[in-house]
Amino acid sequence: MYLLTAIRRNERMRRLGKTLERSAKAWCFRLLSRRGGNARAAGPETLKGVQRVLLVRPNFRIGNAVIGARFIQALTESRADIEIDYLGADTTRALFEGMPLARYHALSRSMPLRPWRLLQLLMRLRRRDYDLAIQVGEGSLTSWLCTRLCGARRTLGQRGRLEASYDWVGDVSRGHAYEWGSALAASLGLAWEPRPWMVISARERAAAASLAGAGDSTSPVGIFVGGHLDKRFPFSFWQALLGELERRRQPYLVLLGPEEEAGRARLEQACGFHGRVVPAVSLRCCAALLANLSRLITPDTGPMHMAVALGVPVVALLNVDGSRKFTPRGPEDRVLFRPAPARVAELVSPGARRERSHDAVKALPCRPSAPMDAEVGLT
Repeated sequence: MYLLTAIRRNERMRRLGKTLERSAKAWCFRLLSRRGGNARAAGPETLKGVQRVLLVRPNFRIGNAVIGARFIQALTESRADIEIDYLGADTTRALFEGMPLARYHALSRSMPLRPWRLLQLLMRLRRRDYDLAIQVGEGSLTSWLCTRLCGARRTLGQRGRLEASYDWVGDVSRGHAYEWGSALAASLGLAWEPRPWMVISARERAAAASLAGAGDSTSPVGIFVGGHLDKRFPFSFWQALLGELERRRQPYLVLLGPEEEAGRARLEQACGFHGRVVPAVSLRCCAALLANLSRLITPDTGPMHMAVALGVPVVALLNVDGSRKFTPRGPEDRVLFRPAPARVAELVSPGARRERSHDAVKALPCRPSAPMDAEVGLT
């Protein structure tokens, strides 16, 4: 594991980094907001004569990436004549495969340590000769810098402390995360569907079907064990949940993020006949797996937003109030705040009292169950 990756995944270092980041950004925003200007309110005329657009959101979070991708779909459906490029993060690039993009430009966390690579990226952007650069999503200092330095003839951002630095400015929703772009899209004359967006091919879905156990009489539910800082649940909760699913004979798959690999053995020991822990897979394979599930149980995480984008019903488990504005809102989605494992299992096992055939999960070899922790502490 690279040193920077190890530091980034250390919980104490991440909390310290968040604190320092907020302080540095606040100082920079105060300094930059002193610059005056006359930005015009965005409207349908903003896209008049535009042939090439750069959408800017170099965010390394999976959820933010698939939420921001909705703007690609909105722009494509309304203005098929516009050529669209996207400036995003290198770690989330795979999420944009199959989308109607001319080019994807990737920003890396290592670029500040390798300034020549950042300079090369900016030169590639400027050679594309954009008519308009649009800052996609909530304002960030990195997005602002890339929007300013990409060489576009006109720039579009959101109202706020830096609005005077753009040529055009638009409103964004301060409510639910899925609504953030609705006001901006409406001002540009674009239709906006308030949910994330992903594209998974039929070939990818079929390739993951056997691993997911799809096609059986009872498709498995997925359980993503992960989360960022306070959003995560303890392993004892997941062990107890697996025990409850086993008792109800509910087929399930456990998916892990890179930071949860250390707890794989504990979860494998908790699996019984009806489920198993999926080996580490690529981001695209993970998305294809999600597309084959009957439902996903997950905290507020990137895979939660991927599942919403793919139309998979979600049981969202919240551990902090701040997650409420990111929760799915589909008719089959459910949101639970610090639930007991038995409540979650009951919700995803409507036929728990009905005998199920073991053939439904014969493709899911598992290890025998291990004793569950007696107390979870999250009820």
